[in-house]
Amino acid sequence: MKCGYCLQTNEQSPADHKADPVAFAHRLVKYLEGCRVERIAYWGGEPMLYWERIKALHSTLRGLGITPQQSTITTNGRALTDGYVEYANANPDIFTVVSWHDGEFTDEQLDLIFQLNQFSISMLVHHYQTDMWAARDLYYALGERYGRYPNTAVHFLRANDGCAKDYYMTQEDVDVFCSHLETVIEMARLGDQWALWQCSQLLYHRNTVRSRVGPMCVRDELLSVDLHGNTYACHHNYDASNITGNIFKKIIPIKAVAQLSPRRFFDSDECRQCEALEECRGGCYTSNTHEIDCYFARKRYRLYQTMEKLFK
Repeated sequence: MKCGYCLQTNEQSPADHKADPVAFAHRLVKYLEGCRVERIAYWGGEPMLYWERIKALHSTLRGLGITPQQSTITTNGRALTDGYVEYANANPDIFTVVSWHDGEFTDEQLDLIFQLNQFSISMLVHHYQTDMWAARDLYYALGERYGRYPNTAVHFLRANDGCAKDYYMTQEDVDVFCSHLETVIEMARLGDQWALWQCSQLLYHRNTVRSRVGPMCVRDELLSVDLHGNTYACHHNYDASNITGNIFKKIIPIKAVAQLSPRRFFDSDECRQCEALEECRGGCYTSNTHEIDCYFARKRYRLYQTMEKLFK
């Protein structure tokens, strides 16, 4: 869909070169011997464009004993098929994240989405989207139509080089969103079902980040790898310059390029002294708006404390 806020930084990536997913799966299992795999996330462009390759990889890994608690597939939801729904429902580890984008789903697309046993509808907060009212409207409208409420998830923009600058959040945007969040918290206190769910979802994401060690995304227990075995410092950046090695010990015919340190913010004196560090982990190390990110993290820190009181 060529979304302006997409984090993919390069369309000419080594990850795009032809590869055999079945052969990769066999080699990956050997590499992972002795490791417990909790989750696999399939990243890239729109996965439905190459679903058969993902399916081959997923089914081969399962056949070889790799059975994660969750296998996440993020899609814009426009090209789901009956075959995908059938396979996803037959494999309880598959969780489908449907990106909201502009929200212009056809009735047929929505019908297929709601046939999935496990899914969420995800929206992004950015310069042009500084509230969650669309998520609330969707929650109640679809709940009434299908007899069950969708899990609506909200995430925050990462202002990396792949994201168009006009989507970057400003301090004013942060203030507007946080004021909106205060309203949502009050709605939750008064018993609004969606508001309670949304606060719970934000706290869940916050607590997930708090449970980690080190920077937000780059961690020892996280492997970001393409089908050639190349590993990357960031699972959103599959540019050749971001390759950190190869799990199959190949010689990488790519000239090394100086990289940003994944710990550039996390290890800074400012972050180390910040009360919000535990739940923001220094933020995105590729962000071009770190000062705004910090401002946002500090304001959310206070609001999350207020949210927690709702569930005590």
